[in-house]
Amino acid sequence: MANSGDVKTHWRVATYQEGRAATLARSLKLHPIVARVLQSRGWDDGRPDLDGFITPALRQLRPPSELMDMGKGIERVARAIRDGEKIWIYGDYDVDGVTSTALMISVLRFLGVTPRHFIPHRVKDGYGMSVQRVEDIAQEGCDLIVTVDTGITAVEPIRRARELGIDVVVTDHHKAGMELPDAVALINPNRPDVEYPWGRLCGVGVVFKFAHALLRESGRPEVECKEFLRAQLDLVALGTIADVVPLTGENRVLAHFGLPAIMKSPRPGIRALMDAARLTPRTATPDLVSFGLGPRLNAAGRTDSAEIALELLLTKDLRRAAQLAKELENLNVERRRIEDDILGESVQEADTLTSSSPTHALVVGGEGWHLGVVGIVASRLVERYQMPSIVLAIEDGVARRSARSIDDFDLHGALAPCREPLIGFGGHASAAGLRLYVDALPDFRGALNEHAGGILGTGPRVINVNVDAELSPRDLCWELYDDLQKLQPFGEGNPEPVFLMRNVRCRQPARLVGKNQDHLKVALHGEGKDFDGIGFSMGRQKDIFDAGLVDVLVRPSENVFNGSARLEVQLMGARVAEAV
Repeated sequence: MANSGDVKTHWRVATYQEGRAATLARSLKLHPIVARVLQSRGWDDGRPDLDGFITPALRQLRPPSELMDMGKGIERVARAIRDGEKIWIYGDYDVDGVTSTALMISVLRFLGVTPRHFIPHRVKDGYGMSVQRVEDIAQEGCDLIVTVDTGITAVEPIRRARELGIDVVVTDHHKAGMELPDAVALINPNRPDVEYPWGRLCGVGVVFKFAHALLRESGRPEVECKEFLRAQLDLVALGTIADVVPLTGENRVLAHFGLPAIMKSPRPGIRALMDAARLTPRTATPDLVSFGLGPRLNAAGRTDSAEIALELLLTKDLRRAAQLAKELENLNVERRRIEDDILGESVQEADTLTSSSPTHALVVGGEGWHLGVVGIVASRLVERYQMPSIVLAIEDGVARRSARSIDDFDLHGALAPCREPLIGFGGHASAAGLRLYVDALPDFRGALNEHAGGILGTGPRVINVNVDAELSPRDLCWELYDDLQKLQPFGEGNPEPVFLMRNVRCRQPARLVGKNQDHLKVALHGEGKDFDGIGFSMGRQKDIFDAGLVDVLVRPSENVFNGSARLEVQLMGARVAEAV
């Protein structure tokens, strides 16, 4: 792969077994094409969890006691509540961390306790627990620290806490290191010594399980406890969707019930945030929650302090919620400005690198680049150049921060053989963080590029686009659309289906629409049927539709205008029609 132009796209249509799909359609009373989607994804009639997938229920949630150390953690927190001990919540600055912190604070307040909390500052403190902050908390007065969305790798900070006479209960979901911390309880479904049947909970999901178990032991009336837990599902869904964990298993249940809770939320902060994002109950989808609410909450932790986001989620004052939402909106605008500036500089450097020599992995960096947004910029470079990308913020001779990868390249594994110039690194296959001295940047770039070339090869890179099924224009109907909604919520692990329509044509010239004329509006015709489509950010592909017959990737969608609903398609891709 010499540069971003050496990329080919292949539409890979899923296969299905007609007999099994037909049986599925009959048993579930589904449109045949929806049944084909389910069957191709492994959902056959008779599979024991099929009914639960189609009709999620809260009773599908596993008992909290199945999580190792849950009993130990509940006993220690219950004792702290009973004895009036000083409890601190140690959180994290992203959406999962902030919703986790808000939920843990809320459940303790419900039980009559007012805990204190600490959320690290992304730039000043960095990620996770630190010895210094544990010592600061000890000086303020503390008997027990409960971590949320962090702590499983905090060996030294938790050791220091124990030296200072502070017990620690860890609730986390991240992967553990070689050594587990010496905490009173380590409640984490991803512990290496745990066989929890559903380990992909995010941080707020683990806190929800903890809250459930704690309330069971609280002695409060069961009806009150259930009502309280249901009222927290908006926080749980918000953190779950924003953390991009698979929306299957328990996460599917939590998102299924949490999305309506978000849209109907009496929580002033979420209502104000929805108003700022122009979200309505009708537009409630994981994508819109993720891209509408998530970035606004994240903006606080990226460019300032996450305390603003936490206060927004906890306040009961409508006026204060509106003020905080406006602050977050301003921070998000500033975040986008900073991001765009850094992206522009990164693209200039990347274009120079890719045009001057064969490039298989991008490494760019700049003085004064904001640590809070370089991860987003790295993701944008991956999308643009379709190669692993590292974006480094340089300060005082040290370059550090974020790396993002493509699907078939183990980024963390690639850093290991290139570690000689690095001060340190960590992460996983798709994302990583690293530090190195600026003087070592050329050597590191060369080593990583050589290693990536050996893995990815020098030929054109083929990107496979997964297509769920072929769809005839004649099959586009409300029954199909309504049955597709039964597969909601869509997200990681359960993507919204994409269909291939062959040999359609524009019945009138395609039009560029939108503020920047970057969207595409088309009036299509195929197999005797007229239908309309919209392609977001597809304006550059207008010429394809002017050429004659085209193949398109689509998602059936509902267009509501002036109170009237019309069925159309959202374009996800287009090409000149190919012979079958």
